[in-house]
Amino acid sequence: MSNDAIDPLAGANANADGKAPVNINWDDKNIESRYSNIATVTATREEFFFLFGTHQNWRGVEGGQPVEVELSNRMVLSPFAAKRLLLILNQTVKAYEQRFGEVKL
Repeated sequence: MSNDAIDPLAGANANADGKAPVNINWDDKNIESRYSNIATVTATREEFFFLFGTHQNWRGVEGGQPVEVELSNRMVLSPFAAKRLLLILNQTVKAYEQRFGEVKL
């Protein structure tokens, strides 16, 4: 990880309820990386479905034309894992914006 990187796992072991942190060893020997510039999420009562993909419409599309997205990955999480992801993502985006400036949508 470069010196400019925000560590998304920093603080991930801390418990909000004041209990001793859980010691987690992150094993990344089988990890795969994929690039995505678009994502969406749907949910049922039991699961959250995260869909990731890419699109090539760098200049936008003409009015009413569909945007073509090539989906490449689907992650299925329990509601508890999705909530933990939300918390760590919020924490990481805040740290990023403090360091590099606001991300404007």
